[in-house]
Amino acid sequence: MENVIVSELCEKISEKRMVRDDMGIEYAIKAFASHTHTHVLFVVNKDGVLTGIVKLKQLLEWVKVKLNIVSEKHIVTRSDAFEVLRLSQSCTIKEITSEIISVKQGDTIAHAVNLMAEKEMVEIPVVDDAGKLVGELRISDLLSKLMVDIETAESDNTCTTN
Repeated sequence: MENVIVSELCEKISEKRMVRDDMGIEYAIKAFASHTHTHVLFVVNKDGVLTGIVKLKQLLEWVKVKLNIVSEKHIVTRSDAFEVLRLSQSCTIKEITSEIISVKQGDTIAHAVNLMAEKEMVEIPVVDDAGKLVGELRISDLLSKLMVDIETAESDNTCTTN
C-alpha cells in the first residue's frame, strides 16, 4: 500500500452529507436525523470548496449549550425543543464548523492514515488542488484494501513455497 495514492480509494460523497456553510444549523440537524449512521458532515462554500466539517458531537454540544444542560437531571421540555429549532434557524453552520482537515487526491495513503490517526477520524474529506471537495476516504476502505493486499501477499508466498 506504500505506493497507493488517495484518489485510488476515494469515494464520492452523497450530496446529503454535504452542507453549505451559509445554511442554518437546522439543515445539519435534518441531515444527521435522516442519516442515522452519519457522524460527520462536510461543509462547503457556494463554490464547493471545503470550509470544514461538522461532527455530530459538535452539534450535540451546541444543543447542550443552547439548552443550558448542566446535569443529567435536566429535563428537556417541548419548549426547549422549540427553542433549539428557533436558534438553529437563526445560526449558520459556519458557527459550529471545525477546522479544515483534509487530504488531496495525490497524497499517499500513508499520509492519510497518519492524519486520520492523529485527528481520530474514521473518514476524511478529499479535495482537489483548488480545495474543492471531490470525495472522502474512509477507514473501512483502507482496511479493505489492506486485507486484499495481505491476502494477495499470502497467496504469492504460498505459490513460491511449493
